[in-house]
Amino acid sequence: MDKTAIQQIQETANAPEFLKQLTTAGFPVAALPESFSLHDLEKFMPNRNQFRGVMQTANIDEFVRYHEEYQLEGNQCFIDAEKMAALTIFDLGTQSHPGHCKHQAKLLLRKTSAFNALLSVNEQRQGQKKLAEWVEDYGDFIQVFSTTGELIENSVASAAIRNMKFEAKSGRESNVDDFSHHQSEYESIAVRTKEEFPMPAVFKFTCEPYLGLAARVFEMRMSTIGNETLVLRIKKLEQHEEEMGEEFQAKLQETFKTEGIEIELFIGSFIY
Repeated sequence: MDKTAIQQIQETANAPEFLKQLTTAGFPVAALPESFSLHDLEKFMPNRNQFRGVMQTANIDEFVRYHEEYQLEGNQCFIDAEKMAALTIFDLGTQSHPGHCKHQAKLLLRKTSAFNALLSVNEQRQGQKKLAEWVEDYGDFIQVFSTTGELIENSVASAAIRNMKFEAKSGRESNVDDFSHHQSEYESIAVRTKEEFPMPAVFKFTCEPYLGLAARVFEMRMSTIGNETLVLRIKKLEQHEEEMGEEFQAKLQETFKTEGIEIELFIGSFIY
């Protein structure tokens, strides 16, 4: 009798005691030999064993409309305002009757092309030509103001940027007294444009940042770095992001309420 046969006899002898222990489990358990293979026969059946699938969209209205077909007990929606996303699990079930979490709907708001264009220039070093062309390309969204706060036509602002002159000055400072001597070198850059053009200073960019959210105004200030390099920076960008997250959360909740869809909403993510 070889080793394998002896092992099988031992396992068979221990089977009654093992099966007795399985009967006390609170969930289905089966004891099978390692040589057994399980085969899913679902593909041969006329229908699936259970409904499953994931609906994905970037549109709030479509996300909510999909819920109209699947208003089941235990539906829960988790809103991640930081990522501008939401997840609904239709077969989450309850604590006493949990589901398999196979049927879901996901909402991920998409940035508009105009908002992407705005973010693409934020804090990016640019030459005069590139920045002037950006103002021309997105003139429908941009308002430019001078250093004195006056509104400048976009064509004039673009011309002013193209005609900017960077004047670099260097020098040395020296301070001598009875007990010390301090000496330093400095370099300063002054930016000017032709006299007929006002100097652009503030840019206001108005657009819908995400599909479904209201338009908002992003204010940008222009500064220089080094020689012939211009930089636009969005003021209070983090505050804008927080406000957009709150707006997304409020709009999704209001849309569910307007459509008469009863669903439990949670702020956060769900890991299963």
